[in-house]
Amino acid sequence: MKFGGIQHASMRVADLDRAREFYIGVLGLEPHPERPNWLGHAQGCPIHLIERTKVGDDTDDPARHIALRVERLEDVVLILLNHRCEPFQSDVLQSEHRPITSPGQPLDFGLGTVFVRDPDGNLIEFVEQGRGIFGKHDPGPF
Repeated sequence: MKFGGIQHASMRVADLDRAREFYIGVLGLEPHPERPNWLGHAQGCPIHLIERTKVGDDTDDPARHIALRVERLEDVVLILLNHRCEPFQSDVLQSEHRPITSPGQPLDFGLGTVFVRDPDGNLIEFVEQGRGIFGKHDPGPF
């Protein structure tokens, strides 16, 4: 079996407009022309935002996340910090986190990737080919 990438990732959100503002305005994903809750298809990282129908959906499980391939982690950190987001790095078990508070901070903790939570607490991981745990094993597009 061969895969060309992730078909899509689904994220539960409390407020679709607020989530779209984050994914489009902060991360730069392009909206689908006909479906307002589908983003990033033309960019190779489709995300399906699903509005919560009941209170209490658990979004704090670190296994529930999406990973997006990026060209440079430093560029991602700069964008996130400029939008007052709180990026961090984590160990494999998600038991230890190191906040990223400045653009020049070394990105060598734990997995060697960068994480952030969206406004609804969904976890997003950013992966740069050749860095961290994904060193030489990630055949990403960059």
